[in-house]
Amino acid sequence: MIINGELETIGQGDTKIEGKVILAPWLSVPVDIALNKGEFYLSPGVHMGFASEQGSANAIIAPELFRLEFSYNVPDLFTLKIGRFTWQDPSRFTAKGRFDGMDLLFNLGKSRLGFSALYTGLLYKETAEINSSPTDPTDYTANFDWSDFGNTYFAPRRILTSLYGEFPGFPPGRGNLYAGLLAQFDLSDAIEGHNTQYLLLRHTLVYKAFDLALSGAAQLENTKADGLRPAFAFSLEGGWQTPAAIKDRLSLGLSWSSGDGSTAAFFPIVREAQSLVLKPCLSGMMIIKANYEARLLPSLFAELTGLYFIRTDSSSFTAPKLEGSSYPLGAEIDAGVLWVPFSDLSFSLKGGVFLPQTGTAWANGAPVLWRITAGTIFSF
Repeated sequence: MIINGELETIGQGDTKIEGKVILAPWLSVPVDIALNKGEFYLSPGVHMGFASEQGSANAIIAPELFRLEFSYNVPDLFTLKIGRFTWQDPSRFTAKGRFDGMDLLFNLGKSRLGFSALYTGLLYKETAEINSSPTDPTDYTANFDWSDFGNTYFAPRRILTSLYGEFPGFPPGRGNLYAGLLAQFDLSDAIEGHNTQYLLLRHTLVYKAFDLALSGAAQLENTKADGLRPAFAFSLEGGWQTPAAIKDRLSLGLSWSSGDGSTAAFFPIVREAQSLVLKPCLSGMMIIKANYEARLLPSLFAELTGLYFIRTDSSSFTAPKLEGSSYPLGAEIDAGVLWVPFSDLSFSLKGGVFLPQTGTAWANGAPVLWRITAGTIFSF
């Protein structure tokens, strides 16, 4: 059984309290087929959430299948996964999370080549965070309702197919190249399906105490209204493990994606939040980031992050109090600690503040945004 609890306090003029508890019993069974190793893993559960704001409260209890995976490994040849499992594309910012389907990964000696076929329409929308089509009439922000299960539970329907590979040795012994092709087919009720194709690349390099990661995505969008339009995104991060007595790392990073203009807006399949407070996804955004993380004790970790957000178009990111078409959004500072007293028990505390006054895109008097999150995970 895994118990995951989280409590958040959010401020933006008025204070809002949100919380969630996830109960996830699990079963793992080894499977031997023709002397090769396999595993069956099942984890159904319950997702309970609540929110309280200005004297009103709302609670949601929803069933969720967190994992249903059969994996089979033939050493030095291939690994097969079927069911519901965690998967991410080579860029690590386009499709990342749980999916239904299959993943077949071949071992080609020093290199590995994989193929995936995935589906999103049976996932719980609140945890899947699948990006909805721009013209889809379905309201995926509506709260889950047992009386309207079919229309309020499921994530947007997508089929994903991917061919990807890992190629070590660029340069030998220090770098790895990850590359892939990804196609997304929109099966939603949109007036026109939002189908996209991607070329995805990632290169990592480690030299002594320094590391560097460069990721990129080239997207092709085809619609009746605008025809073929490209979109682009990239992420660059460099890190340094300082010579301090404690184990720590200082990093600087830049993420950028095209907005809706001369190109299409980059369309990540999963809307992964890029910060704790403002929580934009990468679409139509440039983010400058500095991060420091340290292992203060064997069981205690701390992190401090500074970010600055700049829009690359005036429509991809929306929020109350945004005014005009100015692009600089402002700065955010996040901090967090993680305590793991035992391998099956952890406690976390995170907090952050976003300062709209440091940007020019907000109306006068836009309030400071802040968020505090406390969480625990217990496994037994």
